[in-house]
Amino acid sequence: MVSSARRHPVPGEPSAAGSDHEQIRAAEIQAQVERIVESKGFRGSARLQRFLRLAVERSLAGETDQLKEYAVGRDVFDRGADYDPRLDSIVRVEARRLRRKLREYYRVNADADPIVIHFPRGSYVARFSRSGPLEAGADAASPAPPDPHTVAVLPFSNLSTDLEQQYFCDGITEDIINALTPIAELQVIGRNSMFALDPSVLDPREIGARLGAGTIVEGSVRRAGETLRVSAKIIDSETRQTKWSQVFDREARELFSIEDEIAHSIAAVLRITLHAGQAPDILRGAPSAEAHALYLKGRQAWNRMTGAGFLSAIDFFTRAIALYPEYAPPYAGIAFAYAWMAMWGLVRPADAFEQCKGNALEALRLDPQMASAHTSLAVCVFFFEQNHQEGLTLIQQALQLQPSYAIAHQILGLFLLVLGRFDEALPPLERSVHLDPLSIRTNRTLALAYYLLGRLDEAEHWTKTAIALRPEDPETHYLAARVYLSQGRTELALKAARKCDPAETNVVSSPVAFSGLGVVLAQSGDRDGALAVLNRLHRLAQSQWVDPLAFAYIECALGNSRAAIDLIRQSREERSAFASMSDFDPLFAALRN
Repeated sequence: MVSSARRHPVPGEPSAAGSDHEQIRAAEIQAQVERIVESKGFRGSARLQRFLRLAVERSLAGETDQLKEYAVGRDVFDRGADYDPRLDSIVRVEARRLRRKLREYYRVNADADPIVIHFPRGSYVARFSRSGPLEAGADAASPAPPDPHTVAVLPFSNLSTDLEQQYFCDGITEDIINALTPIAELQVIGRNSMFALDPSVLDPREIGARLGAGTIVEGSVRRAGETLRVSAKIIDSETRQTKWSQVFDREARELFSIEDEIAHSIAAVLRITLHAGQAPDILRGAPSAEAHALYLKGRQAWNRMTGAGFLSAIDFFTRAIALYPEYAPPYAGIAFAYAWMAMWGLVRPADAFEQCKGNALEALRLDPQMASAHTSLAVCVFFFEQNHQEGLTLIQQALQLQPSYAIAHQILGLFLLVLGRFDEALPPLERSVHLDPLSIRTNRTLALAYYLLGRLDEAEHWTKTAIALRPEDPETHYLAARVYLSQGRTELALKAARKCDPAETNVVSSPVAFSGLGVVLAQSGDRDGALAVLNRLHRLAQSQWVDPLAFAYIECALGNSRAAIDLIRQSREERSAFASMSDFDPLFAALRN
């Protein structure tokens, strides 16, 4: 630590009167650090405390060369000699979190604290100033321009008269996104965020600012029979300058070469040297336009993220396989659909994971480089086979293949949550939100992590963000109900839980989400209402599989501990993903004695 007797000429910010910079004693700064780490926002995070202490200490000592990303990852986050910042974004993610927490701290304490500590964007070197008009993150007043190596591929416009061709245009967009995600030097915004935007009302600068993307790709497609006209351009979001543009007039069978050329052009514009195995390669082995079309329709159905959507996707993928059994992507698509249905409790895990594993392995036999197949297999191995280390290895392999694959970062964070490694789970979950900020899926999983950590204000924030993205989603309202219940806000919890009731919303929810209504009713004193929900779940179980955990939650809330414990055991035997977290699930706190 830096001696309090030592004085350092530390650069501060100008005062309101524009006076010269003052020297600030190291002892004052160290005292300020102690105030910060003892505050509510920092007390629960050993990582943030360690990051702040080390950055301040080295900044004071003038050791700024030891505050590069590799050095911070090694010294703060215990990364080994093989640590590669391009593949592991923990330092960038935690730095964003540290800046945010400091801003939140000073919003509350600016009047009482004499010293402001902040970190300019893009730097891990601490800056210090006397509190005044420029307190608490003066860097936020003039934000850095979006990073050119963060790329947003806007949905290609359909200029054809046939509206059904929209799936074809969406497929081109996703293909280009998938072609860019293996490039370690790029951060590629996920498809959910891209399709949530309306480019017709937002210009490139607004899109770039919202997504942090310095490079925008946009284009259009006109198809007449087997003839294609694809136009594309690459735009600097900050200057709105077009860096590259081209129009392709080709046959439909040449679509993949067009997409490859666009992806390579993005790399060329950004002066990225593509290494072996890193070059974009669109849907290797697609046998025909017909196979590609069936796959795209299946992927479009999967992206609805509903039980009906998953089943429709499986139908399209199965048809593609029947015609072209050596085509890998549909196998990966089937594996992914079953993995998500199993995790959401929509089908019996044993049935889903058998399908998931078989199709994932077949996809990898046909194409060992398919990150989505590695991800599906990881889910199956981790949850159903309970081989946690192998699941972690598989998901890391997916991220090595596609470093910007938001879903793989999300799944990695979920695995770490299940293992109770909460602090380790936050960086990949925050990374998934950074890569796909308008995805309900990434925001909701981050909210779950904060809920399990007991950081309820942050859990509420991310839950509300997810609800704003899809207001009708019952699974998110279920999480909101749990957060409000933990906060003691029973009326809000009941309002959220009623949005998980299919009878009231006409939106199908998972049985576990619906059980949240029974929990809230029981904890608010309405025992009859809770029993009514329990009876409805028993009737539902006569026609479909219902995770025993749905019953366990309500039985526990009603005080029936023995019944709840037996049901948790049954759910674990079924290999329910939800049951994997029962050891630290707040709703089962009463059972832990």
